[in-house]
Amino acid sequence: MNRRNALWCLCGIGLAGLTRGVLAKTTLSSIPMKQHEIAMRAAIAMAAQNQSYPFGAVITNANSGVIVARGVNKTFENPLLHGEISTINNYVAQYGNKNWADLILYTTGEPCPMCMSALVWTGIGGVVYGSSIEAIKKSGIDAFIFTAKQINQGSNFSQTQLLGGVLEPECDSLFMNRKRS
Repeated sequence: MNRRNALWCLCGIGLAGLTRGVLAKTTLSSIPMKQHEIAMRAAIAMAAQNQSYPFGAVITNANSGVIVARGVNKTFENPLLHGEISTINNYVAQYGNKNWADLILYTTGEPCPMCMSALVWTGIGGVVYGSSIEAIKKSGIDAFIFTAKQINQGSNFSQTQLLGGVLEPECDSLFMNRKRS
């Protein structure tokens, strides 16, 4: 760690603080449930591309609801390519590493600690998920016991809003009826 980074960390700013100072301009509760459901249906459609691990995700513009990136679990290619990470990578490839506070990620399953940490680091405005960690574990998929909320609250800089249970029955069905190897 160089001197400048050490000073920033000591001052409580940290490197991440440079992009986290902007609060989300839209609250998840101000978005109509119909808009959340439209985006979640797009995430569900992405999940259909991986019938064994149906973690699909999309990123939308918080104000317009327009989908700006899509992704699906590709851990068969790389163990880090969970649906959320694939979607983050696709967004950055198209738009660069910017405007995160204006975005919402929708995912079929509650983000694991790795994915939720990555989302917190981006400074994304919101994360909306369908199935809970508990439902995912019941489907036979190994999962950490830490919830997205616990990871989100584990930082002193996160501005990420969370909303769970959107189209939960449909998302739960994806996991319970998944193709098992």
